[in-house]
Amino acid sequence: MKPAVAERISEQVRYELGRDHYPEGFPALPEIPGGRYTDDAFYALEIEHLWKKSWLCAIRADEIAKPGQYKLFERLGLSIIIARAADGTINAMHNACRHRGAPIVAGDGKGNLLVCRYHAWCYDLKGRLVRVPEEHDFGDLDKAERSLLPVRCDTWDGWVFINLDPAARPLREDLGVLSEDLAPLQMADLRIKGRLTYRIECNWKAALDAFLEAYHVKAIHPQTVAMLLDAKGTAISLLAGGHTRMALPKRFNTKGGTWGTDAEPYDIPTVPGVFRENNLAYGLFPNMVSPFDSAGFPFISFWPVSKGVCECELIFVGAGDEAETAENSEYWQTFLENYDKIQMEDFQFLAGIQRSLESGAFTGMKLCYQERRIYWMHEEFDRRIGVERIPPALRVAQVLEPFVVG
Repeated sequence: MKPAVAERISEQVRYELGRDHYPEGFPALPEIPGGRYTDDAFYALEIEHLWKKSWLCAIRADEIAKPGQYKLFERLGLSIIIARAADGTINAMHNACRHRGAPIVAGDGKGNLLVCRYHAWCYDLKGRLVRVPEEHDFGDLDKAERSLLPVRCDTWDGWVFINLDPAARPLREDLGVLSEDLAPLQMADLRIKGRLTYRIECNWKAALDAFLEAYHVKAIHPQTVAMLLDAKGTAISLLAGGHTRMALPKRFNTKGGTWGTDAEPYDIPTVPGVFRENNLAYGLFPNMVSPFDSAGFPFISFWPVSKGVCECELIFVGAGDEAETAENSEYWQTFLENYDKIQMEDFQFLAGIQRSLESGAFTGMKLCYQERRIYWMHEEFDRRIGVERIPPALRVAQVLEPFVVG
């Protein structure tokens, strides 16, 4: 992170702590139509033009650290093999045999070849067809033309991303200033410490919205987040590409971790002071948030299961002894338990919100200045989908571009 950015964040925090009026020159945010959370056609547009054309964080690179290891990504109706080949490269390909479409693998694994269980067609870890039983019976078969269909794949600081759109801009370009801001965390050197997964009865955006603002902190987190962080000082930055940044000054725990833990053995020494003085939470478009910390943190992602159901997954990463996880470490066990408590506080109203939206009793959301991250994400949804494709009654007005800082 550039020193000028860190200083700007600190200045924003000081301004917010003293602010008692609506910021001059900032527009009142128009209502977000409730149909964006319930309309079948809008959900179909999201799947086709958002989910299938965005960079999606799929796995950690250390989950396939050795050549021959592969992971199966199964979300959004997709089945994608992500594998590390013999030369160390990471490749992604659709889990569908080019013979008659049978799935190649049923789960994660390790091996020199990917072998279809139906007729034993064999592919290497780059998806190339290398062996076909009784190949002479196919007459004109060209193995070079029957590789597994590739999926675009790239890595960023230990995370593996996929994108179904071959024309999408490169991952680093899409991330923009996030790469520079978060470089001091040295995430490639961290290791997975645990996971939490939840199924929520609401549209995926309703769940994501709950993590893009601190307006709710005093109301639903009085004994947890509100004790750790001062929500009045919330400083928000809108970043290019639909990404966002939010800083909340810490009341204590400047050494990192969560309450009730000794974080010193797990410190990431390269993390600068601005991350220690504040909880810096970033929104990674389209479906991720992360409250970064100097002693471990989760990547939180939201995935649609259907229009009214989603899954939330937290992947916790950290420094310290690589063998320590939530299964054998008191620190990481406490870390996950505390996050689980906060997650349940955040999720408690979501099913009811979805029922209100579907009942027609609620037409849309009227957001405040503190909730502008939500509105900025919705603007980007429309830009990625294509405003012209969206029914006029479901569009959001494009008003926040002048307030983007990077």
